[in-house]
Amino acid sequence: MVAYDPDGNPITSNLADYGFITATELPSFERVPMETPTPRNPLGAKGIGEAGTIGATPAVHNAVIDAVSHLGITHIDMPCTSFNVWSAIQAAR
Repeated sequence: MVAYDPDGNPITSNLADYGFITATELPSFERVPMETPTPRNPLGAKGIGEAGTIGATPAVHNAVIDAVSHLGITHIDMPCTSFNVWSAIQAAR
């Protein structure tokens, strides 16, 4: 919560002064699991994979390409192994 002094100046102007909400300030809640099995397989299981890490692979790959872009490299074959990076550097020379 942002706090101000009597003159209207913020006194919580950095993260050390800013009060973050903690678990003690949150309302209590109850988790109600809901299962909806799929009829498409005998187990009723659905796949989600690693949905939370989907953006990590292209982000790291683009960072590697950016790191060697000064050599004129605009593409490196995936997976981004040391051999593939080395091969791209050798081809650019």
